[in-house]
Amino acid sequence: MSTLESLQRAFLDDLFAEAAPVRPGLAVYRRTVLANLHGALAATYPVVRRLVGDAFFREAAERFARAVPSASGDLNRYGEAFADFLARYPFARELAYLPDVARLEWACHESFHAAESAPLDVAALARVPAELHGAIRLVPSPCVRLVASSHPVLSLWEANQPGRDGTPESTSGAEHVLVSRIGGEVRPERITREEWHCVRALSAGLTLEESLDAAGAHTGGEFLAPLLARLAARGALADFVAPGAGA
Repeated sequence: MSTLESLQRAFLDDLFAEAAPVRPGLAVYRRTVLANLHGALAATYPVVRRLVGDAFFREAAERFARAVPSASGDLNRYGEAFADFLARYPFARELAYLPDVARLEWACHESFHAAESAPLDVAALARVPAELHGAIRLVPSPCVRLVASSHPVLSLWEANQPGRDGTPESTSGAEHVLVSRIGGEVRPERITREEWHCVRALSAGLTLEESLDAAGAHTGGEFLAPLLARLAARGALADFVAPGAGA
């Protein structure tokens, strides 16, 4: 390791050490770095922060900063592993739902920062012959994210939005969530398990027929047309590919 690398490593070790730095002048850098990282997490995870309180969140954020240092100068990319950290964090052990709430908030964060895409050409899609419908591959918009949890994560998220008192409409049960962006606003939506598996299959590049199979053959597929109409209306579909038709 070069002398410069050694100095840089020692500097970072001092910034993120458990104890306050011994070398004079480092304390101000330490406070600034930790404050910036805390601020980035607080902006991305406001519901988690509200659920646990400011003191708990600040301590968790500081421990996370030491365990998972930022790998980018862009703080919008910081915090992806926070949900996994919370799942291991001993002080959050009694809050089994917390990691999945964090996963939903990160999905919202990614959706907000995702690239724009042109809306689906519905007229072109309608011209695809009926016998080819099962072989169509729909392309979800870059802003689409999916979250599944054994806890009512969207109910908790909704209950802790500005103007709400924190009381969720549901306090138990699994929820499947589709996250997308409409007019610059991120909107999570509660969907059924079958719909969730269908959209996940579409996102993986499967055809409509294959996506129905992934959703479960017992469903019969009656949900597909209303689901696709909702996805198109939300701008959650960007393109399609059909055999012999192109995109």
